[in-house]
Amino acid sequence: MVKNPKVSVTLMTYNQKEYIGQCLESLVTQKCNFDFEIIVGDDASIDGTSDIVRDYAKRYPNIIIPLIHKKNLGPQGNFFSIIDITKGDYIAHM
Repeated sequence: MVKNPKVSVTLMTYNQKEYIGQCLESLVTQKCNFDFEIIVGDDASIDGTSDIVRDYAKRYPNIIIPLIHKKNLGPQGNFFSIIDITKGDYIAHM
């Protein structure tokens, strides 16, 4: 986990198994000259999205912070759960 990231990238997801891997791959391969974190809020997906998020978090433990909700919070609840734990000076929403 990055202690003092310059940017917190926030990503909300729900049942996006077909796309979440490509999205996360595009984020972790970014080339930049500052530290960043990626916070993924999975809103109790039932299609395997959560497994993909967990896999990426294991592969990139210093960058990806997974929030796998057991109960569906809805877009607003998921959004605020992610925002509450950001540490970056800036926030980039995906």
